[in-house]
Amino acid sequence: MKNKQKAVLNFLFALLLLFTGISTEAQTPDRSLKKADSLYNQKQYTQSLEIYGDLLSKGLYSQSILLKMAFIHEGLGNISESLYYLNLYYLASNDETALVKMNEMADKHHLIGYKTTQTRQAFSLLREYHSTITGLLSGIAALIFGLMIYNRKREKSTMPLAIMMLFMLAIIFSHINYSLDPHLGIVHRNSTYLMSGPSAGASVIGILNEGHLLDLEDKKDVWVHVKWMNEDAYIREDQILRIEL
Repeated sequence: MKNKQKAVLNFLFALLLLFTGISTEAQTPDRSLKKADSLYNQKQYTQSLEIYGDLLSKGLYSQSILLKMAFIHEGLGNISESLYYLNLYYLASNDETALVKMNEMADKHHLIGYKTTQTRQAFSLLREYHSTITGLLSGIAALIFGLMIYNRKREKSTMPLAIMMLFMLAIIFSHINYSLDPHLGIVHRNSTYLMSGPSAGASVIGILNEGHLLDLEDKKDVWVHVKWMNEDAYIREDQILRIEL
């Protein structure tokens, strides 16, 4: 009997530790954010930046955090990092003023790749209306399914509708699961070599300073295939800040 009671007590104690741990873990990011915001308001920017960066690395971010990080890095003269966080802020917010700010910084530092394109605006619209488009596509799929049931009851062929249904489901799957953002990256370091191929032995076709915005194509080993001035080039992955949340 005593052994059973001891086992029950141990079990309850383990549960208590578990829930206490969960509660503490859930509260930690909130405390960290308050501390970072307090440091930021006291103009202790580098200290707050460290905490914001830690939160972001854990996937805990907000539009405000990204904007503050961009501001701090700009003040520190870290152009590529500032533009990187402005890009992340734009992904999170679709705030057009972020594009204006990035264009201003690009003009000031003679950087290429920041002119707003129709493609990027289209991706922005898709992000903004993502839920609406998902609902509309789901509604169409439900309507097709209803017509399939109706035709089946009337003993009519459902094959054309079944094909349409599969097509709609494929569209919905792609819409939900694939990125709505163009694959972009920012050159992170000065004197970054653009190579003609994915090899250290390839010829150098250009040397870039930090801050330029590149279209990313694919990756081979440690090399990223990029577009520079509409030409193919390769750059080491550790020289690129990928713009993705």
